Order: sequence, then structure tokens, then C-alpha cells
Amino acid sequence: MSKGGRYLNQKQPKKPKKVWKIILIVLAVIVLLLALLAVGLWIYIRSMLGLVNQVQETDPSFVATENTQPASTGVTEGTQGEAEATEESTEPEQTWPQVVSTQNVTTIMLVGQDNREGESAEQHKLSDSMIMCTINRETKTLTMTSILRDCYVPLPAYAGHGAGRNRINVCYNLGTEWTGSSKGGMEMLALCVEQNFGIPIDHTIEVGFDSFEQIINLMGGVDIELTEAEAKYMTEKIGYVGDMEPGYQTLDGLEALAYARIRKIDADGDFSRTNRQRTIITSLLSKCVKMNLWDLHKLATEILPLITTDMTTDEMSNYIWEFLPMLKDLTIVSQKIPLEKSQLEGAWSYKGIEVDGIGNVMELNLWSHKKALQEMLGYADVE
Repeated sequence: MSKGGRYLNQKQPKKPKKVWKIILIVLAVIVLLLALLAVGLWIYIRSMLGLVNQVQETDPSFVATENTQPASTGVTEGTQGEAEATEESTEPEQTWPQVVSTQNVTTIMLVGQDNREGESAEQHKLSDSMIMCTINRETKTLTMTSILRDCYVPLPAYAGHGAGRNRINVCYNLGTEWTGSSKGGMEMLALCVEQNFGIPIDHTIEVGFDSFEQIINLMGGVDIELTEAEAKYMTEKIGYVGDMEPGYQTLDGLEALAYARIRKIDADGDFSRTNRQRTIITSLLSKCVKMNLWDLHKLATEILPLITTDMTTDEMSNYIWEFLPMLKDLTIVSQKIPLEKSQLEGAWSYKGIEVDGIGNVMELNLWSHKKALQEMLGYADVE
């Protein structure tokens, strides 16, 4: 026997080739399962988005290629405002801003329209609330910008009509009436915002009063802190919501709608009213973030049919894939138009005027608003 014994003459065992085959098979199975999961999730999301009401395209000839020349203002006298204007107003055509867009920012207009079941669009369907929801991908910020209904602006030419100047909330009604479709209202309102503020509206989402109530109820109410003045007004003036108490509480759909529409207790009118609307949205978003996947699924199946949008299924699907991962780290900013003077670098913001046949409205410093909004929302550096 040689030195070291017989064991020295034995060859070291090699790793069986079967081990590598097993590893490769396991990896292939994992990849296949992940691919099937992704496909299944994609199919699920698209099937859910199919529940959303999607408005039909309007005739391209409806959209005007030129801005509306302003009609006579019919101003009789200044009546109210944040402050007296420090400079003369300019004609709108001198202040119409350049509209810019960027892949880093998406703006979706949320419209709360006041049409109820049993009422025709001609009777109502004004945009009772208009909130620009702007998502900045770089800063991971959602900015909700309410546009007050009494903003007095030149409306865009649309569907063969010239609209002149009016309250901005009239725009949605006219577009809907002239085309016979909510898509016309969405499109004309988007054109109006772009024309006056230089912010491109990528898409619009519409919710009616009845749908708003149902959504709040399906979510188990909305958590709001009522002031003493708000509780008293809802109890004594609105009445149909019953006795309300001040303090932190959960409002049902009817109560939330009444709360969102309060304006007569505030010295600033629509300013505080739009703040209440944004408070409701913020509270609902916070509630959604805390839900588990099964609860979100059940909620989505009931809520999505109550929403109307001009987005296609592909567009909605793409936004969900992109924005869902951002929710956890999303910063929410709330503001309104007219902007504060401090946001306009000291320039005048608006002045109250009275217009024959229309009433008290707010004339805006459009150029200063355009400049400030584009900087705030992330459009300023785009060429």
C-alpha cells in the first residue's frame, strides 16, 4: 500500500450535473410564475378599469383653433376682492400664456358637477367644483389646485360658438350642451384652463352629486373635524342632515356633500368652501392607503362605475402602474385659484367686479397666475 493509504489513490467526487439542472429548473419555474402573476395582474387591472364610464370622443371640428376675443365686460363698479388692484388690468389676449407640457408632470382635472338623477344636462351640469390634480414625478408631489367658480375669464371658442367672458364654471355646461356629451364639457373646460393659466390638462375625471354621496358611503364615511360654525350651519340652515355636533367625526355621504358645499358662513365665500373639498379628498386618500388589497378590490368594484372620464383603458392602466408605487411617499399640497399675493411675488391677485347679467365675479391677474402656477407645478423650465 502506498504512503497515505488507499484513500490517496481515490479521485475527489465531482458535483453531479443534476444539481445544476435542478437549480435551472427552479429558476425557470420562478420566472414563469412571476410572468403569469404579472399577466394576471394586468388582466385584473384592465377588467376593473372596464367598469369606469368612458365618454365618447367628440367631433374634432368642435375644437377651435383660435382664442375667443373677449366680449364686453359690462363692468359697473368694483364690489369686492382680496385687495384693490395695484395696476391696470390688461386685455386677456395680451396675457394668454404659452401652454407647455413635460413628461415629468401630469395634470388631471377633477370635476364635481351638480347634475342629479332625473335632471337634464341643460337644467344644470355646471362644474360645481374644479380641482387640478397635478402629479410631479420628480418631487413625488400631488398638488390639488381648486379653481373658484367665480373666476371671470375669457372662455374658448368651441363647437362653432364664441363664448366671450363669463364665470369659469359655465364653461363645462356650455361644452356639454353644445356637443350633447360630457366629453364636450371636459374638453372645453380643459381648453379654458390652458388658455388662461398655461397649464395643460391631460385628462378629466367627472363625479356627480349622487355619485359623490354613494362613494363616501361605500368608503364608510369620511373623517372630518367640524367647527362649531360648520356644525351649526349644517343643523340649522341645511336641516336635512339632522343635528350635527362640532369636533372630529365621520360624515356619511349626504353630510359630506352638505359640508363640501358650505359657503355662506365664510367671509371669503368660495375660498373656504374649496378648502373643505380638498380636505375631503385628502382624508379619503389617507383612508385608501391604510386599506388591505382585498378591501381595496371590493371598494373599486363598487366605486369605479360611478366615475366618468375621458381616459382610455390603456391610459388609466398606465397611470396605475406608474403612480401606485408613489402613494406611500407622496406629498400632498393644497391650494386654490386665485392664488395669494405672497405666491405672486407681491403682484395683485384679483379684484372684485360686478358684471351686468352675471353678478359679482373675480377678475384675475392672469399673467402673474400663469407664471406662478407653471413654476409651482413643474412646468416653468420646459421649453
